[in-house]
Amino acid sequence: MKGYLCNMIASIYIEYNYVSIIRGVEIIMKNGRKKTILHEVLEWAVYIIIAILIVPFLNSEVYALTEVKHSSMENTLFEGEKLYIDKISYHFSNPKTGDIVVFLQGEINEGFNDRFINVLKDMKMKLDGEIRRNRFIKRVIGVPGDKINIKDDKIYLNDKLLDEKYIKGNTIKSSVEYPVFVPKGKLFVMGDNRENSDDSRRFGFVDIKSIEGKAIFRLWPINKSGDLK
Repeated sequence: MKGYLCNMIASIYIEYNYVSIIRGVEIIMKNGRKKTILHEVLEWAVYIIIAILIVPFLNSEVYALTEVKHSSMENTLFEGEKLYIDKISYHFSNPKTGDIVVFLQGEINEGFNDRFINVLKDMKMKLDGEIRRNRFIKRVIGVPGDKINIKDDKIYLNDKLLDEKYIKGNTIKSSVEYPVFVPKGKLFVMGDNRENSDDSRRFGFVDIKSIEGKAIFRLWPINKSGDLK
């Protein structure tokens, strides 16, 4: 929530300075310094270029807005809900058990360049009316070094029953042999809708470098807006 508020404040600051620039230009014009058509075109070109650079940067490094596309996180998240994704936190810390994360299954982001290019790809796909088929929202169950076991439709984390008040249905084993140990640089993730989720029980561990961010706030619908748990 703090990250969300900070980004809101930053957005207001940027908007304020943008408005200040526009007002300054208007004052100059009123004082008789008329701009040529070329100056007008160049000014708008600068604004457009700045916007083209700033928006992808913010979306790759600071925050993103995403929409839930599947039912695998019910009853925590439902299709059509809009979420705020914090991308700053994982620059300084690693995901932990219980985090709701967004990731690109099968894609590894090695650094800023990969993240930036992915955002540009997303923008193009949106213009073309396409969506990514490998972007998932799941909950982190195990982090590196953890032992995961499923017995009697329940999860045991490091031999202790995991308290999961958020799940829907029974936790079936699927195709993975248990127990499993989460290797370095990997995560074990599951959807809260345990009987209808494509997750680590089928495709295995998720590389930490595939994680795009942490879902921390529900923006829509308004009557359900608030922090995610």
